[in-house]
Amino acid sequence: MKIEILVVLCVICVYVSAKDFVVGTRINNLLISTEKVIVKGYPFIKRDKDYIYTDSKQRVIKGIIARDLSRTDGEVSVKSGGVGTSNVTLHLQSERGEGLNYLILIFSDNK
Repeated sequence: MKIEILVVLCVICVYVSAKDFVVGTRINNLLISTEKVIVKGYPFIKRDKDYIYTDSKQRVIKGIIARDLSRTDGEVSVKSGGVGTSNVTLHLQSERGEGLNYLILIFSDNK
C-alpha cells in the first residue's frame, strides 16, 4: 500500500498601490537634500502642499525621489524646475481624507 501526501502551500500576496515619485537617477550621484513633508489629514478633504528646493551651490539636479511613507494613493508632480536645473518645485496632493507623509530625496552629480 502506497500513501501519497499532498502538501499545499498557501501564499498570500499583498499588493500595495502606493505611488512613489521617481524621476532621473540616483546611481553614482550624490545625495544633496533629504527632507520630510508631513501634513495632517482631515476627513473628506484632499490636502495640497508645494515643496520648493533651491540649491545654494547651484548644483544640477540629476534625480528626485518622493517616497510615500504612509503608502497611500497620493500624487506628486513637478510644477517647475526639476532634473537638469538647480531648483525644483514639487506639488504633493493627498488622497481624500488622508494626510501627506513624504520623504523627499534630491541627487546631484558626484563631483
